[in-house]
Amino acid sequence: MSTEPAPASPRAQDYPGAELLRTRRLRLRGLRYADIFELQRLGRDPRASQALLDAPVDNVAAACALIDNANRVYRERPGLGVWRADDEHGAFIGFFSLMAELDPDEVEIGTRLLPGAWGRGYALEAGAALCEHAFATLRLPRLIGMCDPRNRSVPPLLMRLGFAADGEAEQFGRRALRFVLRREDWRGIRHRVRGPHKPSSS
Repeated sequence: MSTEPAPASPRAQDYPGAELLRTRRLRLRGLRYADIFELQRLGRDPRASQALLDAPVDNVAAACALIDNANRVYRERPGLGVWRADDEHGAFIGFFSLMAELDPDEVEIGTRLLPGAWGRGYALEAGAALCEHAFATLRLPRLIGMCDPRNRSVPPLLMRLGFAADGEAEQFGRRALRFVLRREDWRGIRHRVRGPHKPSSS
């Protein structure tokens, strides 16, 4: 019987998980195999998975595929990819992305957050940082945003970043709303649009 050690699994050595950027409250870094179970937890949350255009990352195989694909993109198109997001306390809250999956010239911004992180401005904060990264660092000519028509939170978020509605499209075989932001139109976070002031009845 041979006493030579078995060859190491290709996943025995994890990816580096290099940091992409930090904001006031968030840290975005590359995906690693160590993130598999937290990605599954996000994918298995029914609230986080409703109204998705693509399939949820809800098992080990899907999580590994996402991690491998993200790290391939880091190598092939530096500055693009999918990044784990941690809050100011170092807790996992979800992920953000800049990906060109369907067209190499169409870079799409995206996010998926645990419900516990909703309503805290994290998507707007990281979204603004990724827009700045895309336009100032990568010098991309434009970004696109896509969402399921049933998703009521994404359109206002994209519009606060300066995206404009650009009709409908199809993504992963599903109808989607499409938004576009061109580099020359990037101005940072827009003020929230409020309705007209109504005088008090008192």
